[in-house]
Amino acid sequence: MSVILTLSEQYRQRLRQASWRMQYRAKTRLYHENLSLNEQIHPVSVKFDDMNTVIVQQWIDSLPWEKARYIMTYLYMEGQSEQELAAKLHISQQAVNRWKRKSIQFLSQTSNL
Repeated sequence: MSVILTLSEQYRQRLRQASWRMQYRAKTRLYHENLSLNEQIHPVSVKFDDMNTVIVQQWIDSLPWEKARYIMTYLYMEGQSEQELAAKLHISQQAVNRWKRKSIQFLSQTSNL
């Protein structure tokens, strides 16, 4: 009986591992798809007229985090790169990118962008 239990436990463990791998692959694929969509919105290539500048500034001002407002202002309004901003804030470029993604996600959920 104990051999059967260990065999069934082995199968359960393999099933858990396989399902975990499938979930992990799905999450990473979704992450990379979202990342490629965010890369299409490059701050330097965006040109605003006066009306759009006011609208974008209002969206940025609606962010609940001061650091996010600062980062988004310098990325989109001042045209600085993530690396320049990271050096200025003494944080990693990846942290700047996370704040940018978090801000864009917040704005898209609250403003129906």
